[in-house]
Amino acid sequence: MAAASPVFAVPVAAKAAGLALALLTLGGCLVRKEAVTVAFDAAEHAPWQAKGTARIDGEGFLRRPNAFLARCSGGIVYLLPDTTYFREFLRIRKSGVYVENDPAGREAFAKGARQTQCNMNGRFYFEELPAGKWHVALRISYEGEAWRDQSSLLAEIETKPGEVSKAILSNPNRI
Repeated sequence: MAAASPVFAVPVAAKAAGLALALLTLGGCLVRKEAVTVAFDAAEHAPWQAKGTARIDGEGFLRRPNAFLARCSGGIVYLLPDTTYFREFLRIRKSGVYVENDPAGREAFAKGARQTQCNMNGRFYFEELPAGKWHVALRISYEGEAWRDQSSLLAEIETKPGEVSKAILSNPNRI
């Protein structure tokens, strides 16, 4: 596949699903983009949208160059089901290419993803989850006198009925 020409990334306004997709896909002004070619399959996502008894307790932080922690305080955390559509989405993102921000992609993202917000200590949780394999994603930004960083973090986690799964996203989870 030929590399796409760099284009200016335009932030998506207001709509929650579009904003969620933008946060996971926009990292700078000039980016290469690739579209998800796998169709969103509502039937495949249905088991992950059901109510369950599992819970995820998590924390997001990065160790800065000065050894202090930057936490995801106030940041949005996304929970993506381990489905064909989201595996393709994450494959593209992990390759360093940004996912094309198209209307069909935003709609599929809104139907399949869950989201929450980190508290001031960088902790988050998801409740009433069905059992299954998930991908937890978040973004942390920080800056100092001589440095600035904005990183996306990603971890896989599996939930089981009636259990609490722990998710810690930190420096090793950068994508």
